[in-house]
Amino acid sequence: MHYPLQLALGIVGNGTSLALFLSPLPTFWSIYKLRSTQEFSELPYVCTLFTCALWLLYGTPFVKPNSILILTINGVGFILEFFYLMCYLAFAPKKRKIKTMRFTFIMSLAFVGVVLITLLAIHTNASRQLVAGTVCVLLSIAMYASPLLIIGLVIRTKSVEYMPFLLALFNLLNALTWAAYSVVTRDIFVAIPNGIGCVCGFIQLTVYCIYRNSKAIPSTKIEDVSQTKPNDAVHGSSIQKVQEDSVVSTKVSSPRFLSLQRVSPRIDPALRARCEDTLIVIDTLSREASSSP
Repeated sequence: MHYPLQLALGIVGNGTSLALFLSPLPTFWSIYKLRSTQEFSELPYVCTLFTCALWLLYGTPFVKPNSILILTINGVGFILEFFYLMCYLAFAPKKRKIKTMRFTFIMSLAFVGVVLITLLAIHTNASRQLVAGTVCVLLSIAMYASPLLIIGLVIRTKSVEYMPFLLALFNLLNALTWAAYSVVTRDIFVAIPNGIGCVCGFIQLTVYCIYRNSKAIPSTKIEDVSQTKPNDAVHGSSIQKVQEDSVVSTKVSSPRFLSLQRVSPRIDPALRARCEDTLIVIDTLSREASSSP
């Protein structure tokens, strides 16, 4: 009775899911240009990769027959997320690369275990749907919630640089569409994660709207403040004053800064700005150390 509506929502859901899977492309273009993963987290891509893999298992004829729409979009998503993860590993620093590979290995073992239990230890489609669907729900919730981990950084820096707008937008649209699909098909395993995904997507967009026009605080200044002890407040204030007074002279006289200016035409503007902030802090601290008795 609801098949035309189910088909229509499934097609729209495939479209929003494809947009969600493609939304990290600007992020990875930035990573490629800077040859650095910067402060971007690997969790959304690892979680989404294994979420797609589990939904592929859920949509097979051995678990839930007649789920071609679930199979097609998650097959595409798996390929794209695998590509993103490889790019992330190529440009991640060594420590984060090891952490990402360890987490991916653990998730791979867990996925193999779920596949073996679902296909070999359970012999009815209803029981297989229960096992695979439950794991899909948990990992889908992790996929929708993982971008929220960056909110702390957004609040500290008052910048949405590392919270991509497209990812937040399509997270919400995708969750809304598949939540509607789950109502028509009465599939509780699709309803639960996408209902939670609607809430997570709304939170992401709300935070983005709050901080999108805020003036960003450089990460170097945040580190300086976080490392200042309460009883060093007066000393910290004097350092801040020295920093403000010496910015101009640092740019003019610092050998490091002059070297950066010579190569700056070949450096990305965002990376050059970060280098300038770092060099100013280094030279200011050097002067403070040399002037102290």
